[in-house]
Amino acid sequence: MHQLTFARFSALAASLSLAVSFTAMHAQAATPRPDLGTVSVLYAGSLVTPMEGPLKAALHERGIEFEGEPGGSKELANLIVAGIRSPDVFISVNPALVTKLGDRVASAVTFAGTSLGIAWAPNSKYAALFDGVANGATPPQRALETPRLRIGRTDPQLDPKGVYTIEGMTMWLGHDGEQRILGADENPSQIFPEQDLLARVDTGQADVGFFYRTEAIARGYRFVPLPGGAALTDRISYTLAIMKAAPHPQAAHAFADFVLSGPGRAILEKAGLTYR
Repeated sequence: MHQLTFARFSALAASLSLAVSFTAMHAQAATPRPDLGTVSVLYAGSLVTPMEGPLKAALHERGIEFEGEPGGSKELANLIVAGIRSPDVFISVNPALVTKLGDRVASAVTFAGTSLGIAWAPNSKYAALFDGVANGATPPQRALETPRLRIGRTDPQLDPKGVYTIEGMTMWLGHDGEQRILGADENPSQIFPEQDLLARVDTGQADVGFFYRTEAIARGYRFVPLPGGAALTDRISYTLAIMKAAPHPQAAHAFADFVLSGPGRAILEKAGLTYR
C-alpha cells in the first residue's frame, strides 16, 4: 500500500515539475524583446555594407529598427541644413561638416578613422595586375596608368572622399601625376555617387576604385593604401552626431551607445574602422 502511494506521489511530482518547466519556458519565449522604436540615421556611404548588414540585424535584436540613408557626407549635411532631412543621428566622415551644422547638433564625438587607397574586386578584369601591386611586384603608379583602365571615385563636390582622393594623389604624385591618372577634378568618366561606386566595381563597370580601407574590408576587396602620408590616415575621421531635433531621442542615444561602446563597435572594427 505504501509502495503504491509513493509511486503515485513520485509520478505526480514529476508531472508537476514538467508543468512548471513548461510554464517557465513558455513565459521566457513569450517575453517580448525591448522595443525602443525606430532610429533614423544619415551616414557616410562608405559604411553601407556593415550598416545595412550585421549592424542593422544586431539593432533589430535589441528592439531598435534601423532606418538608414547612405550618401556623401557633404551631400547629407546639405540636406540637413536645407531642412529636407531631419534624422536622429548623422555620421560624417569629415568632422568639419558636423561642426558647420552648429546648434542643430545636440552632441557629437569623433570616434574612429580609416585610410585611403585603391581597391578592386576579385573578379576585376585587372585583378592580376593589382594583385601584383599588393604583392609589391608592380608599382602602383604604373598600374593606375594602364591604358583603358576604368577608375572609379566619388564627386569632390559632394563627398569628402572625393576631396581626399585628389589631395592624396597630389601629395603622392604631384599635380601633374595626379592629373595624368585622374584627369579633371570632375572627370565624368570616373565619378560615381558614393552609394553606387561599390556596385560599379562589383559588376565590373569600374576596374578599380579609390576607397577607404573599411569599405574594402567589408566588401571583400583587396586594398592597398596610398603610399606614406598620402593615405591620409591622420585626417580621415568618422564623427557621430545626435541631432537636437531628433524625432526619436531615446533610440538615438541607444544607437550611439551601441556604436561607440556596445556590440556595434566590434561590428565596425571587423569592417575595418580603427577606433580612437
